Amino acid sequence: MVIAVAALALLVSLGSAIVSWRALDQAQTARDIASARAPVGSTDSGPAPAPSDPATTTDSPQTTVAPEEPPRSPGTPPELSEQTVYEPKYENQSLTLKPTDCFKEMQVDLDEPRANVGSNTTDMALNAGCPGAPFIELAAGVEGSEAASAGMKPAECNNSIRSAPIAAGAEVPLRKGSWLCIRTNYAAAREQRDRWRMVLLEVVTINNDRTTVIRVTAWNIPEN
Repeated sequence: MVIAVAALALLVSLGSAIVSWRALDQAQTARDIASARAPVGSTDSGPAPAPSDPATTTDSPQTTVAPEEPPRSPGTPPELSEQTVYEPKYENQSLTLKPTDCFKEMQVDLDEPRANVGSNTTDMALNAGCPGAPFIELAAGVEGSEAASAGMKPAECNNSIRSAPIAAGAEVPLRKGSWLCIRTNYAAAREQRDRWRMVLLEVVTINNDRTTVIRVTAWNIPEN
């Protein structure tokens, strides 16, 4: 009887072992099948991240903004350059200048042009220069240069005034055939509500009685 019970227990244990072995074998088979279906080298790490938006990840180009130039102070003339566009005012206007005597001057307004004007509108004054040659003196705020020649353009005159100016208060002797570049007084032009001008002046003749004939051409200088 005891032997029969022991044998029965042995059979039950053997059956349980067989069932456990088959379950383990099935689990191993299922794992092998899953591994065979997965791509080589891949690991299951959850859902793939959503693709990024190129518009939000691409660095946008940096736009360089040029700094604005500060506004010009009131009463300060504009900067002149090779790109400045001048407007013709008049061309080849002649003036005959003759002071009443050697100790007098004749004032000249180059804006019109006109001679024998008052001192408040003068750009230069002609002196008879006794006993030497007649000479001119530029008014305050008027700039000029003797480095001038026939046919010069206003931009060339501006360069001459910049690089070879006539000193303030200097007496400039005149001779037949000589040329001058002259830039009028900016502040005076604004005060008179007139235009700033560039002038090319030619000395045409100087007579024995010191009568001097000049010929002038002028351009308006732009405000900006």
